Amino acid sequence: MKAFTYEKREISFDEYKGAHFALRGYIDAHTVIEFEKAVEEVMESGVNRVVLEMSSLSYVSSAGIGAMMALARKLVQRGGDLVLLNPTQKVYTILDGLGFTKIFKIAKTEEEALAKLKLAAPSNNSE
Repeated sequence: MKAFTYEKREISFDEYKGAHFALRGYIDAHTVIEFEKAVEEVMESGVNRVVLEMSSLSYVSSAGIGAMMALARKLVQRGGDLVLLNPTQKVYTILDGLGFTKIFKIAKTEEEALAKLKLAAPSNNSE
């Protein structure tokens, strides 16, 4: 089994384009590059709303959290948002211990995640 894998599917609602990633394994300094490449690919296609499903993610290091923060920042700059869906207890404990549960939007169900994404402020970019 690979250290990190994911399944990606498109989500769309209203005029927004989004992506849902089901993450598996762990994200650390060795696997974070693969995660970053995957999310960069979808952002290049115009996605500005992302759900990261974490129910099968066993661990995330500071490198992984940093990559998620960078992703969230880019999405917000484009008028979108990031929601973490159903993190495992271990991953939630890591995020909470470092104070990131106050920064990231976290949902327990996909319906809740999609509702949080719909509330994302529209972009004010005039590009």
